[in-house]
Amino acid sequence: MEVKGVIDTRDNLKYKLKELGIVIPKMSEAILKLRNDVSEGMTSLSPENVRDMVRCEIETYDADKTGMTDYALETSGGAILSTRNTETYSAGAPVLTLFGMPLCQQQNTPRAVIQSGVLPGECWAFKGTSGSVVIQLLGPVFVSGVSLEHISPSISPTGETTTAPKDFSVWGLHDVDDREGFLFGEFTYDNSGSAVQYFEVQHKPKRYYDIVELKVHSNSGNHEYTCIYRIRVHGSLNR
Repeated sequence: MEVKGVIDTRDNLKYKLKELGIVIPKMSEAILKLRNDVSEGMTSLSPENVRDMVRCEIETYDADKTGMTDYALETSGGAILSTRNTETYSAGAPVLTLFGMPLCQQQNTPRAVIQSGVLPGECWAFKGTSGSVVIQLLGPVFVSGVSLEHISPSISPTGETTTAPKDFSVWGLHDVDDREGFLFGEFTYDNSGSAVQYFEVQHKPKRYYDIVELKVHSNSGNHEYTCIYRIRVHGSLNR
């Protein structure tokens, strides 16, 4: 019985060695092909190609970080029409400071949400966890998406972004008194994600809108106030 076991083990080893003899050449061939493919890819990337790729990325970042036109931007013709009954948060001089640096300044009005400044403190703070702002766009726009921006934890003086909006919705209005409107979508901003987050409309509109409303339904954990740094509205302008 012991001799038979030794013979079986030997035969099994021979079989496995034979299998390896077949597999190893195939692995070597695959590795060689992969190395050649990588080499060809690296060769095709000339210094000019690399520079063009880098320049393209920089231009996209310079183009308002999204590469898309912002039709709500104040300097392009956007304006704040109303904040409904949302109250601006102001407690003392600046809302909050750290070593003398304001995190959200009292003098910031709702206009801050359609301006390009997004450094710590360059936001509009409102009381509580929910609020709204009605924005006049630069003209009639077929809205395709919006981008919401908050400061990154990496540049927050406290390292926290609990005042960032969380759940929000965006609406198209016929006029500032329109309380029904067209729902573009309901979205969630992730304050652990990138600072600028793009949201494609969930419901495609059938017409152009020149007034939109941003409704914030909750924030990322601060029960006292919420800060909106910037909202961008993207799409195509009716010319």
